[in-house]
Amino acid sequence: MAAAVLSAVRDGARKTVRLAPFFLGGYVVMRSGKKYAEYRSDEEFRLKVDRAAKLWSIGAPVAAKYRYVEAKQKWFPPESETIADAEWEALDKAHSGEILEMMRELKGMYVKYGQIAASLTNTFSKIWIEKLRTLEDSVPPQPASVVLQTIRDDLGKEPSEMFSEFDEQPLGSASIGQVHRAVLRESGEEVAVKVQYPDSERLFMNDMATIRNFFEWVAPEQVIILSELERSLQNEFDYQVEADNLRVVRENLGGHFASEAVVPKAYPDLCTRRVLVMEMLPGPKLVDGLRKYAAVEAAARGMTVQELEDEIKADWDENGIPAVYDGPSALEIATYNASVSVRDGAVNAGVWLYNHTYGWATGHAAEYVSTTTPPNPPRIMDTIMRVHGEQLFKHGAFNADPHAGNFLLLPDDRIGLIDYGSTKKLTRGERLLTAVLYVALSRGDRSMVFDICRNGGYKSKYMDEDVIYKMTRFGFDSFGRDLLGKKNIQQFIDECFAADPWEETADNLVMVNFLSIRLRSVGLAMQHPVVCSKYWAPIAEQVLIDEGLPYEVWNLELMQELTKDVLRIASS
Repeated sequence: MAAAVLSAVRDGARKTVRLAPFFLGGYVVMRSGKKYAEYRSDEEFRLKVDRAAKLWSIGAPVAAKYRYVEAKQKWFPPESETIADAEWEALDKAHSGEILEMMRELKGMYVKYGQIAASLTNTFSKIWIEKLRTLEDSVPPQPASVVLQTIRDDLGKEPSEMFSEFDEQPLGSASIGQVHRAVLRESGEEVAVKVQYPDSERLFMNDMATIRNFFEWVAPEQVIILSELERSLQNEFDYQVEADNLRVVRENLGGHFASEAVVPKAYPDLCTRRVLVMEMLPGPKLVDGLRKYAAVEAAARGMTVQELEDEIKADWDENGIPAVYDGPSALEIATYNASVSVRDGAVNAGVWLYNHTYGWATGHAAEYVSTTTPPNPPRIMDTIMRVHGEQLFKHGAFNADPHAGNFLLLPDDRIGLIDYGSTKKLTRGERLLTAVLYVALSRGDRSMVFDICRNGGYKSKYMDEDVIYKMTRFGFDSFGRDLLGKKNIQQFIDECFAADPWEETADNLVMVNFLSIRLRSVGLAMQHPVVCSKYWAPIAEQVLIDEGLPYEVWNLELMQELTKDVLRIASS
């Protein structure tokens, strides 16, 4: 797993080098006596062992090599930074491919973690990012025969009885399922049919245990988030739950964002645990729209897309990620796009006239012009951040795993919001505490942030208020140079963990943390970095006022009263 392998660089070469013999010794024991008999006779046990063996046998040696290079460069520094970078690049080239293929083969949670890692462009090298991005929308699909059989099994009918059209080529395939375009026979409506892979849930449960063990060895500071992540992801395996999530989120947004964003409606009568039928929203995924324009922009500058991305990343590596976006405004981009459309229209009017006169007479028709215009990152991010702020603070129900593949660019300029399998629902206490947190971050109120962490059961070795504040800002608010300076994300975490290692925390707000990181990563993909509190603090502050608990009345005692029955403590 790429995220774990590269996270392994943090914890010293000695521990990781022990992984291979530890695993191999355990495997030899398993191969003997009763365990060997169980391995031979129990198919599920054999599958579990074989998948774990794949992770450990490939991941552990790769992690050990990264540890070795880290230790070697620490104690025997290379003559130049160029030589050091070349050594890391050689490792990346040698091992990124085999880790990617392992993820593709194992699918499930391994693909999910790879997708998360792909968004952390300031942590992983360009080689890793290029490999991992292929997991965002090109996971190998299941054959159509498997998909159609799942529909038969779950809905009790032939697909042809329900759909007048069903495209066997999927629109996309992901970690636990894939989506096909279809047309309802009864109404003629175009729909998206999401079908879960066989055995996805069973593999998930087995893989989570394996991944937890792997993290305990190679990245122990990450274990603290796994329990809440596991709880949240379990809901993704019941598509009836997702259908209800779509209904709830659609109702919550109501008409407030009708002109800016839309959530597809589900068809409950055609939804089962493994099949979800929902409204088809037209338009490309945000990730595809960004890639399309990046190709145009790169070509205009005489570069490849990879060279353009490398140039941007090199600037971020040298100077840090900007705290906030400082490019053209939404209005400026919209004005430019409108002027391009007007210009193309005028040119095409002339082309039409030419083609119907001289061109018709001579048989030499001219081509019409269609200029690719850029997406509007300021408008897109403003909409995305406000929509999720509304979901988070007003309703306490939000998509905990939004990424660039979960947003669609609709023809009418609205943003389509899809994939609500991983929907987190907060209690009132959790929702209001989250609102207090973002107001505190916006105001720089360190003592309030410290109280929120103490109330949540956060424990670290020294309870260093400065480290706690910085880690809270990192986890919930900003990747920018105003916080990280010129360090990348991994270096920043390493420094904080070394200064004050964390031991326990409440995992109730882990998915809020995950939401924030995912949305900030979407912003980075659009070269539009965001600080969450700048968007969310005004919404949060108004919610606190509306609920009769303005920010000024909050203290540790009130926090304890509102959250005393819902705290869950996770240990590292």
